[in-house]
Amino acid sequence: MRLPRSVAAGLAAAVLCGSLTGCSSLKQLTSSSKPLAGASSPSASPTPSASPSAVAVKLPVRASGPLDTGTVTHSLKQGAFSVKLTYWTSDNAKLYSAETLKTINVAAHVEDADSTHQITISTFQVVQDDGTKRVTAATDNGKFDVTPPYPYNTVVTLPAATTGATTLTLTIRLDLLVETAPKSGSYYRSTALDTLTLPLLTNGAN
Repeated sequence: MRLPRSVAAGLAAAVLCGSLTGCSSLKQLTSSSKPLAGASSPSASPTPSASPSAVAVKLPVRASGPLDTGTVTHSLKQGAFSVKLTYWTSDNAKLYSAETLKTINVAAHVEDADSTHQITISTFQVVQDDGTKRVTAATDNGKFDVTPPYPYNTVVTLPAATTGATTLTLTIRLDLLVETAPKSGSYYRSTALDTLTLPLLTNGAN
């Protein structure tokens, strides 16, 4: 006798369940299934990385210079007398950089000496050193009378310095001839040396 299809399916499920140890129902069998091998599991969301904190950039600071106020005076002791050197400029020295034009006035006069011994300047020289390059910025040779009260005055224009230089060091040299006795026509040499350091602006300096 041919059984209806619904009855046959029910008998088959009952036989299968009876052959499995501990199986109480078809529902229990199907609920014990595991995921197939190779199936991908949901991946965890990537954790956003912390953004680096901003680092403050420290700008270079320009040092103060002797000509920031426009003028400076140095006194050089030369045995029995002194040479006073005054430097001044109409430039804004606070804005000096390696490339800017720099014009400096120099005045020299003798102090603590009488007017009976003649004193002359035979050489005035300025050497510029920017740490990379050393050049002679000015040389003046002659016989310049600086017997008191006469002064010596000159103007020095400095050449451009090496790009990136932070300072200019000026070495000023004066060769003096000092009369050994009044109206003797005999002289001895005295050399006065001075230095002037000019700070320069670099990129980003304030």
